[in-house]
Order: sequence, then C-alpha cells, then structure tokens
Amino acid sequence: MSIIEPSAAPSAGTQNASGLRARFRSHRYAPPRIEQHDVPWRDFQQITRLVVLFGIAAGTFYLTFIVDREHENVPILWIATVIAEVILICHTLGIWLTLMTYRPDIPEKEEVAVIRRALVTGELETPPVDVFITCATEPLDMIMPTLVAAKNMILPHNTWVCDDGRDDQLREACLKLGIGYLRRTDNRHAKAGNVNSAIDRTSGDYVIVLDADHVPRPDLLVHTLPHMVANPSIAMVQTPQTYTYEGRGMVAEGAAVSQELFYEAIMPAKNQSNSAFCVGTNVMFRRRALASLTERQMTKRERRKAGIAADAPVEEQRTKTLLGEEYPKGGIWVGSNSEDIWTSLELHRRGWRSVFVPKVLTQGLTPETITAFLKQQFRWASGGWEILFWAKILRDPRLTLSQKAQYMLVPSHYALSFTVAVFAMMSPIYLITDKSPISADFWDWAIHYLPFYLLTVAVPFVQAGKFRMSAIIVSLAAAPAHIKAFFGTALRQRATWNVTNGGGGGFSIRDLKPHIAIVLLDVFSIVVWYRLGGQNPTSSAIAITFVCMQLGMMAWLLAGSERADRLAREADDEQPSAEEALELLDEYLELERACGMAR
Repeated sequence: MSIIEPSAAPSAGTQNASGLRARFRSHRYAPPRIEQHDVPWRDFQQITRLVVLFGIAAGTFYLTFIVDREHENVPILWIATVIAEVILICHTLGIWLTLMTYRPDIPEKEEVAVIRRALVTGELETPPVDVFITCATEPLDMIMPTLVAAKNMILPHNTWVCDDGRDDQLREACLKLGIGYLRRTDNRHAKAGNVNSAIDRTSGDYVIVLDADHVPRPDLLVHTLPHMVANPSIAMVQTPQTYTYEGRGMVAEGAAVSQELFYEAIMPAKNQSNSAFCVGTNVMFRRRALASLTERQMTKRERRKAGIAADAPVEEQRTKTLLGEEYPKGGIWVGSNSEDIWTSLELHRRGWRSVFVPKVLTQGLTPETITAFLKQQFRWASGGWEILFWAKILRDPRLTLSQKAQYMLVPSHYALSFTVAVFAMMSPIYLITDKSPISADFWDWAIHYLPFYLLTVAVPFVQAGKFRMSAIIVSLAAAPAHIKAFFGTALRQRATWNVTNGGGGGFSIRDLKPHIAIVLLDVFSIVVWYRLGGQNPTSSAIAITFVCMQLGMMAWLLAGSERADRLAREADDEQPSAEEALELLDEYLELERACGMAR
C-alpha cells in the first residue's frame, strides 16, 4: 500500500512570483511564447496534388472548347469572353503546375540544422544582424508589441526603429526599451527609402525588415539566419505573412484567408525554381547582396551594341533603372510601387538565390476597412503591372525559364480582374440583348465548363479544409482597383503609399462606385428580361442565376464593408492613446524587472 505525502503549501513568495509571471505573460505588450505555433493552415495535402492533376486536364479541355471558332456567336462578345477565359485558364494552370512541383516531404538540409543548433548553443558566434522596424505614423499602441517582441528575439542582434513619422513619443519608447531609433529628414521613396536610409547608417552583415504591425516570434532569427550562414549564395530568406482577423469583420478576414494558399503551398513551391520573392516584411537580406544592386550589369545585347567583348570589364555608369530611377546605393530597389518584388527580381538577375521558409514566425494585421483594402490592392497591383510593362522579363537571358514563368504569374494574377469584369457584364448583356458570346448546345457547354470551374473551387477547399465566402467577396471587390492600376501604370503614374490601417477616413459608398454600377446593371437587365422575355429558357435561367449571385455578393460586400468600418471605429475608440501606451510600456518594463528579481 503506497502512502502519498501531502505537498507543502506554497510560500507567499512563490505565490507572488507566480502571480507576477502570470501578469507579465498576459500583458498587452508581452512577446509571444516560442512554443506558440499558431499556424492558420494545414500542411500540404497530397490529395491536393491529385485534384490539381484533374484540374489541369479539365482546364486544357475547356480551353480547346472556348477558343474554337465554331462556337463563336456575337464576335465582339466572343472575343471578350475568349480573352477573359484564356487569362483565367492560363493563370490557373500556371499556379497548378507550380503546386505540382511542391515537395513538402523534402527534409531541411543537415548543414542548416547543425548551424542552427550551434548558433542557439553559442558554439558558433552569431554574425552581426540588424532588425529594422519600419514605421510611418502608425498608432504607438500598434507598434509597441512589435518593438518588444523584436528586442526579445533569440540570438544577438541590434533592433532599430526606422521612423518616417518622426514621432517623438515613439523615440521615447525606444529609449525606454533600449533599442535604436532612426529618422530621416524626408520621406523620399517611402518605405524603400526608409529601409535604405537605415542600411546606410548601420553595418550588420544581415538585415531583417519588419512592418510595424508584424509581431515576430522569439525564434524568427533561429529559423532564418542558418540558411544565410550555410549558403553564401543566398541573398534573401522570406517567411510567411500571417494575420490576426478574428472579430475584425469581413474585410480583414477575407484579406487574410485569400492569401493562405499562396503562403502555405505556392511560395514554398517556388523554392524549386529559385523564384521565391520578397513580400515586403518578415524577410532577411544579406547586406552584400543588396550592395550588388548598385552595379548595373550590361546584357549581352547591350554589350554587342556598344561593341564590348562579352568578357571585357565595364566601368559602372550611373544610368537610370528600368523604372527611371537612379540605382540604389547598396539597398533595396527604389522607384517601384512594389519595391519588394523588384528587389527580388534584380537579385535573381544577378545570380543570387532566395529561400522561402514555410514556418509561421510573425503575426500581422490586414486592412480593416474596404477603403484601406482597396488602396493596398491598388498599390500592389501597380507593382505587379510594372513587372509586365517595364521589367523585360521574357527577354532577359539571366533568368531561367522557370523564373520567367513565376514572375509573369504576378501580373497575370492582377489580369484576372479583367476576367472578373467581363464575366460580371456577360449575363446582364444576355438578358438585355438576348445575345450570347457562345453558340453551343447546353450539355456540350456544361461538359466543358463545369469540371474546370468546380475544380478551381475544389483545390483551395481541399488544401485548406475550409471555405470562406469572405475571401471570394473581397477578391472580387478588388477588381476595379486592379484595372485602374493597369491604366495608371501604363501611363507611368505613381500610386500613393499608405500604411495598413493608417487612417484616411471611414467607409464611403464612393469607394464602391464600380460595384454599385454592376448592381444597377444587374437590376436593369432583370427588368428588361422580365418585360421582353428571352428566346432560350435554359440560357435565360443560367443568366438569371449568375445575375442573382452577383446581386447577393454585392449585397454581402456592402453590408460587410459597413460592419467592418463600424468595428474599426470601435477598435480605434478603445485603442490606448500614445500617452497611455507609454504608461503601459512602463508597466510592462516594471513587471519584467520584477520577474527577473523573483527568479
């Protein structure tokens, strides 16, 4: 018979220490724990590969049907439909072929794992690392968790706040935390200029760029730096963007969920072709690689025109970049609406390698309002269209065929918005004019059409294991912004840079004028069809179904946008002021000191 002795009651000192630690861990500014792997997605599902295989076959099958001139009805409508369908099918096939190359079962290189252990244990000295947190008028309470978490990351490093907002209270917070603070006299080149200014005033061998609202986990350096140390040819290590969106409304949820497939499967698959690119934050660069961007490398064609031998050295000439800007002086690319992807492109052109690490190592914020979301999408799309118009991807001999294909998937993603616009108008046009772009028997059309479109929905559902209507709604809502960016970029107009959730007014119906126009067109088409009727009941039923679906999604968008704006205003009202944020920081630091003494 065993006897269990009663345990001694905890002392008052132990209870106080336990309470202090609990308060410290639950504090508003406490850094995340290292064991927290809040992955919002599942590992790559092998069944996804099978569904993609069927999808490629279905897409090819449908493409042969839609481009067959035997199915042409009204020429202008048929041409518009063919262009829209070809854009959609080609982009989708490109994404699916990328997914087919993803090998989640490939283990990490042993050398990387050995270096990681040596860095953590101190057997290998950590090379100098600078961590840049880019700020530009964000609320101090939003920035503070990022500052605290960045300072407390594992492995030695220097943390710097790069403040384009020139905020004295942010500088005071940095002083209290004991981290570096940098500001400049102007905001030239926006975020790219901010980072380059910091690079010019620091000296670490490696730099990490974090947005103000992306809170890093303690092991961010542990999972990125070993790749750099193990392979000197690697210029950049990118990690996923993941977001907090629970309780923040349809816009925040849709913006976050719509990017999950990209980070969970598409970006890791790009490792196979050395085409993983920077996404602006949560990225580590090798300083020496960024310094190489200063050099202008002449192509073989330029050398031939200049009469210079292929192997002859050429003195650097300070000429303009493809974007019409001066070459950066040892920093990231400037003059673009998407400095991140242009920096990646120029690094790949110079023979550098990139790595995407599919581990959730930060937590950020998505736009909360439809106004902020559309501004973000307009800027991102402008950068994507720059790749199409000015990058000369397809003619560049320095890029591999796979790299060219992967970079061209960027503008083709935004080209999908033209497909959305065409599809949005085709059903109302049919109800009004009784004219269809396609001339085919219903079952012949359905056999070709339905498998492909059902599989385009099935692939993300099978991979993610869930379906969020909000992701579809906000993706469709972005179409006018992408189209507007196309024409603006073609005319070389620069997009205005705005911080995420940086203010700028609440929701207005003016933000959704193109969507309202589609609603009015849909309603008008139903009225006309009801009064005049259609010759083909089956085609009319299909058109009515699509129109009603559009009206339902537009109603969802309007209601969701209004609610998201209301939630954002409520969150702003509850957010501590800058003075209160500094007081909360003092409270956190006092708890940190008390816990240290209690140990």
